[in-house]
Amino acid sequence: MILATMAVCRNHAGSPFAIRSGFFPLRLVRIRSVRSEFFILAALALGESMLPAQDALSTQTLPQVARQASKFWQAASGYYCRETLHQKALIFPKPKLRIGRKATEAVKPEFKDREIISYYALGSFRSTPEALHEFRQVLQVNGKPVMPEAKALQRFRAILDSRDDRARTELQEDFDQANLAVAATDFGQLILLFTKANLEKYIFERDSSALIGADRAIVIKFHQNAGQEAFRIGEPGKQVKQPLSGKLWVRESDNQPLRITLTSSRQLESDEIRDEASVDYAPTAAGAVLPASVVYRRYINNEMKVENVSQYSDWQPVNVK
Repeated sequence: MILATMAVCRNHAGSPFAIRSGFFPLRLVRIRSVRSEFFILAALALGESMLPAQDALSTQTLPQVARQASKFWQAASGYYCRETLHQKALIFPKPKLRIGRKATEAVKPEFKDREIISYYALGSFRSTPEALHEFRQVLQVNGKPVMPEAKALQRFRAILDSRDDRARTELQEDFDQANLAVAATDFGQLILLFTKANLEKYIFERDSSALIGADRAIVIKFHQNAGQEAFRIGEPGKQVKQPLSGKLWVRESDNQPLRITLTSSRQLESDEIRDEASVDYAPTAAGAVLPASVVYRRYINNEMKVENVSQYSDWQPVNVK
């Protein structure tokens, strides 16, 4: 089961995010992947009268994607890397004393930028070993060191190697505090949407061909038609749940997944809100794919309000023998 939470609002007093002039508070963006009945046989729900391209999807492309999802679940927690996160968010400035004409002018939100460099890994809590989560040890915020790298790496690997759920929770809390008012997390494991047991929950359709870097890719549209997986979007006073839809990009030569994109659009009063997420994957020497980049953006009335861009590099085994 994949539980997708696209925005969780926190009503903290004095938060720099507020509902003003069509801008809505946003705190966390999460996709939580839960491994459930992973090896149950599932049939792909496609019609009987399929074109040859659709036949290839069901017999070659999607089974290979499901195999990569299985490898990801088995291998991902054994690696860590370096994450460079660039954030941009439209926030209201901190209150300050204003006199004269400026005292009567409306306060306008401003774009703020932040760069956070962390060690990054995927793992689970002892209480829910079937679920993969993202963990980070923050190294730098806007170029200012938080902890010496050698000490940070030693602490991070020790926590990953332990069964200490409290220490893992502290890693997540430390990362939240280092962010701007927005943090996009738990997108790296998006490939787990397409485990073998989950394929029957989607309708797939070959869309087009495209290039990702030097690789020619097949672009496949998908839309959820069953199951509990969904965008769960927290807005003030209500929860919005929408079926998953997006595109899956696979390498034409061997059906290796290269990119997954999700899009969610909805109307909130007079405003149109659109959330977009894109995850690129790259193979490891062991044959499993791991995240190479994650991009999350929120638009309101076609104007970008939030952007998070993460780059992942130097994947290494957590335990070096």
